[in-house]
Amino acid sequence: MRRHSNHPGALLLLFSLLIWLGMACAAFTKVSPVADITGTWKAEFDTPEGKLEIFMKINKSATGDFTATMDAPAFGAYDVPLVFSFENGVVHYIIPQVQATFDGKLVDPSTIEGVASSQEGAEPGPAIFKRVE
Repeated sequence: MRRHSNHPGALLLLFSLLIWLGMACAAFTKVSPVADITGTWKAEFDTPEGKLEIFMKINKSATGDFTATMDAPAFGAYDVPLVFSFENGVVHYIIPQVQATFDGKLVDPSTIEGVASSQEGAEPGPAIFKRVE
């Protein structure tokens, strides 16, 4: 008959691994990579002229491709096409007309957090889009 020896270190390691695995699974399942990102999203930026509101409208075609446009009402800019991608919870877009980019992540069903940057001399900065529709 085989005797089992007690190894408290091995049990502690196994227990720690199980806790870590549970936390990792919770982190990865917080937002599904196939989450519905379609709709209208709003970000507000502080500028020397005051608050600037930007609206991003995301649509998904029957083939599963995403398209997006941007509105900046303060500039009279509406339906500006974006080069847009969304994969595994990661959002990326480019506004070719002004050489601006955004890289972010869907952190929950109503929030996209990331960094916006522009070639026009502005420093990259945080941007948070909130779902409005």
